Amino acid sequence: MKVIEFKVPGNYDVLKIVEKPMPALGDTQILVKVKIAAVNAVDNTIRSGKMKGRRSSGILGNEGVGVVAKGNAEFPEGTRVMISCFTTDGQIRGINVDGIWSEYITVNPSELIAIGDNISDEEAAAFPVSFFSAQACLNKAEFKPGKSVLSLAIGGGVGNATVQLAEMLGASQVISTAGSSEKVEKAISLGFKNIIDLSKESIREGVLRLTEGKGVDIVIDSVGGNLTGDAISALSRNGMLVTIGYSAGTTFTANITDFVWKGLQMRGQSLNGWFDMEAQKEVWNELMPLFEEKKLIPIIAKVFNAEDISEAQRFLIEERPFGKVLVKF
Repeated sequence: MKVIEFKVPGNYDVLKIVEKPMPALGDTQILVKVKIAAVNAVDNTIRSGKMKGRRSSGILGNEGVGVVAKGNAEFPEGTRVMISCFTTDGQIRGINVDGIWSEYITVNPSELIAIGDNISDEEAAAFPVSFFSAQACLNKAEFKPGKSVLSLAIGGGVGNATVQLAEMLGASQVISTAGSSEKVEKAISLGFKNIIDLSKESIREGVLRLTEGKGVDIVIDSVGGNLTGDAISALSRNGMLVTIGYSAGTTFTANITDFVWKGLQMRGQSLNGWFDMEAQKEVWNELMPLFEEKKLIPIIAKVFNAEDISEAQRFLIEERPFGKVLVKF
């Protein structure tokens, strides 16, 4: 079978297509033929050797969609399935355990979610990480209907998912950001509103303009770097920022008086190792009805063939497209 693998950390071209034997199938496991997998920023972090403690070789890929090749009564052969980003013990695929950039994988039944014909392969492959992250962040921020939300990076997976979820769950106002006028125009063409063009104004300036000086109750930050400090200054009294990403950098500068005088909070959120099966189920139960009813729709930037995985990663990291990047097996 076809597998995307890397042996040592390095540039995009260390990713190679190799032929490997079919995986051994455990007594209770299911064999899935992977059709499409997602390409995420964490894959780049691991491949380039920037994640401490992660082994330096292996198979990447956190999420995807496929068809059951050998199943059971719950998932018979031919069932279309979304492959959860989590293993049964709460690990995210492709970080400390092998991921799904492979033509076939074996999984436990609890790691699969059957999907209907109304959900495309592309949508299913792009859904798990971004929308689970967005829901987890909103939960950690103690979101309630009526609160206002700023979600950084409308073109990013988590940023866009948070906007969709916050609107669907009854936020009083949802604001996002884009790094260029081109991305702002793209977002508007897709029906999104209240986008701050960071090539023209800062986050704080844009938020205060859109909220008439009030600021926002919640910030979901999937970007990091200098934008985090600017977003903190855009929070209202008793506001909270939840951070889950650092693609723009791991350090920031903030004014401590914002925390002191406005009573702000900042919390971190991660997925890997934080969600047991029960906790996973709670979040999926919040998300899947909305996904199945097409009230949440992932935005797809581009689909690459597996043989072009190096270019797919480069495209995601260097061109920062609007929407998710996928790879087809």
